[in-house]
Amino acid sequence: MPGLNIAATSRTPAVVLDDKARLFSLSGESYPEDITGFFGPIRVALNEAMEKADGQFNVEIKLVYFNSSSARVLMEIMDQMDEKAETGLAVDVKWYCDPDDEITKEFAEDICEDLSHLNFTIIEDMIN
Repeated sequence: MPGLNIAATSRTPAVVLDDKARLFSLSGESYPEDITGFFGPIRVALNEAMEKADGQFNVEIKLVYFNSSSARVLMEIMDQMDEKAETGLAVDVKWYCDPDDEITKEFAEDICEDLSHLNFTIIEDMIN
C-alpha cells in the first residue's frame, strides 16, 4: 500500500500514513465495530512503510477516546514500532493527551514504560 488517508467517522479515527514524509498519525475517537477489519490493513500498511523508511519515522497519536479493544491494538502497534526501532529505525512518537484526562495519560505512560527503543514523548495539550 502506498500510504493511507482515512477520514474519521463517529467510531473510527482519522488515519494518515504518508510514506514520503515518514509520518503515521491517528486522531479522533476509536471504537470501531470490527477492530480487526479496521486496524488490520492499517497495520499491514504501517509495517510496509516502516520497512521502506530509513532514518526517522514520526508518529502522532491524538485520540480523545478509545475503547479497550482499541487500547489493545494501540499497544500492538507500539510493539510493532518498537521492534522496528530495535533494528535501527529512529521512531519518534508524540502522544497528545488532554491534561484533564488521567486515564489516557496513564495509558500513554504505561506504554512508554513498556517500550525501550522508541523516542516517546507525552504532550499534555487540548486535542479537540
